[in-house]
Amino acid sequence: MKYLGQVWRCLAFLFIYILLGIYALAFPSDTGWTLFLFASLVLVLEIFSLVGALKNILFTAPTYLLAHVNEPISVQFKMKKRQRKILWLANLKLTAPQYQETFDYLFYHGQKKQMQITWQPHKRGIVQQQKIHIIASDLFAWFKKESVNEFVVDWHVLPPIHSLGHVATRFFQKKLTSGVQNFGEHTFKIKKFRPYQAGDRLSQIDWKISSKQQELVLREYEQEEPREIIFLFYGSSSPYFELMLSLFYSVWKELPIKEVQFVLLGEQVRNQRAITEEDFSSIQPLEQEISLPDFGKRPMIVFIPEKKQQSISIPVKQQVEIYDYQQLMQQLKE
Repeated sequence: MKYLGQVWRCLAFLFIYILLGIYALAFPSDTGWTLFLFASLVLVLEIFSLVGALKNILFTAPTYLLAHVNEPISVQFKMKKRQRKILWLANLKLTAPQYQETFDYLFYHGQKKQMQITWQPHKRGIVQQQKIHIIASDLFAWFKKESVNEFVVDWHVLPPIHSLGHVATRFFQKKLTSGVQNFGEHTFKIKKFRPYQAGDRLSQIDWKISSKQQELVLREYEQEEPREIIFLFYGSSSPYFELMLSLFYSVWKELPIKEVQFVLLGEQVRNQRAITEEDFSSIQPLEQEISLPDFGKRPMIVFIPEKKQQSISIPVKQQVEIYDYQQLMQQLKE
């Protein structure tokens, strides 16, 4: 049914061509032969305007690419024909539903072409293949042939930057720098005694020892090293999975504090503790609930899409704060 119209046009053209040939032979005249030669010329043009298989057209694009969901990105394509293959197309049209542009070429015979297309992905993930729909037609657009050519790519579609990403980054940055986690505070273990110096805190003076030694003596306490804090995305299956991942990704991109380690818990993550942008494109919801990793005494902030009835197993003595998506949105909007 798809090519039925073309078959009928082809049969009609052949029928007219045969009639003109019979007329020129039966009634020899300049008019008859002129019509027959004109029809022969048209037939030759039609035959040679669709020479070559469309599969001989090759496309290449950047093999590696990073994009964000719903964010247009410009990509350069290149087109050429296979070596030692004959190709002659009167009209050539290139389209693809995922691209915003279409391209038309006249009398394409395999010359190299460059095309700038706009691609706007609508779903997070890894794209490994692209398709281009090719439509070739004869000189008079009576007949056409079509093909879908495929080529391999490695394009990573990342989560979108969340609309409250900047707000979330400031929220957690303020939380970390305000001393809530008590980074670097001294312990009650005395490191040494030393003479008082101008500018020292009076509260650190040991008055008992000072009275014995007839000079001001200061107590120096051991200082705790700042502990690295863990920001962990717990990828449980939820309708809020993509939204929370987008927010976590935004914080990961913008938070400049070095004392923070980001961790991704989910399926198809190559290294949960040394994550890259590619991991944000490949991560999938956990197939089953798992325990939180044990990071010792390091504080942990857990981003979870949705709090469910089953509780998360938390390591003993682990200092943990848990935020689900709806709860965090309420705090950020206050």
